[in-house]
Amino acid sequence: MRSGAIGRRAWVDLLCVMAFAVSANALAQRSASKEDHGQLIFAINEGGSGNLDATEIFLRYEDFVKIVEKAIGAHLTLVAARDLQVFQRSLETGAYALVLSRPADLLALAVRDYGYQPVVVSREPAHALFIVNKDSPIKTITDVRGKRIVTPDRYAYMWRVANAMLRDNQIIMVREQVKSMRDQAAIAWSLENNFFDVGVVASWSAAGRTWEKRGGRVIASSHEIPNTPLIASRRKLSQLQISKLSDVLIALDSTEEGKAMLKKINVEAFKPTTPQTFVDLLTWLGPLEVARE
Repeated sequence: MRSGAIGRRAWVDLLCVMAFAVSANALAQRSASKEDHGQLIFAINEGGSGNLDATEIFLRYEDFVKIVEKAIGAHLTLVAARDLQVFQRSLETGAYALVLSRPADLLALAVRDYGYQPVVVSREPAHALFIVNKDSPIKTITDVRGKRIVTPDRYAYMWRVANAMLRDNQIIMVREQVKSMRDQAAIAWSLENNFFDVGVVASWSAAGRTWEKRGGRVIASSHEIPNTPLIASRRKLSQLQISKLSDVLIALDSTEEGKAMLKKINVEAFKPTTPQTFVDLLTWLGPLEVARE
């Protein structure tokens, strides 16, 4: 009995020591992270046109991250930014060193107000598309008034672009019969099955790329908007690092290896851009608070 009691006590003591060691190690890591100013976070936001989970995002972008790390000469921690509120707060506080995002409106805000600099954008032209079925009587965007409209998430990037397009044609989005869906493939399906009269999709989404090929019509297209921008924090990266990264990414499509990597992340190629492009986008979209009224 005594031997068994001693054995049990030894196990309890060992477990206590192990628990303390783990706690101490975690505390040390948290303290170190606060002092480790070299930690750089690279956030990826796929937006509503894609349905990748965090693991799929890591797998898709792992080769791309290695190229970025080599260009800037620093290690990066990849984060799949799927929570929009967390994503916005992190941009506001400058938590990210680099951000790649399909939706460009929050990145435009980061460029204008939060100390970020655009590095590159996708070379593929990007537009918001108003789509209808082949036999629809709707011919132009002005015919949308009073019709059943389906858009991506309310107040999301494509919603805001569609709102600006309708506003420019004297149609107030919030006064129309508008429903929203996160999945743009579902928007196309619901339109094909006559649940709605007109839909809004991104030109770079699968629905946008194939709509006309499947016999549908596009009745309106926005002017070109920034496509898959990459921005960098001027507080976390030097101008030399940002410039070198821009050069490396723009040159990716010049090699077969680079083209294969770009295909993996669904980007045709990268091109240069300017901060003014993002400022102009925000000016045209208008304040989000006004859009909600």
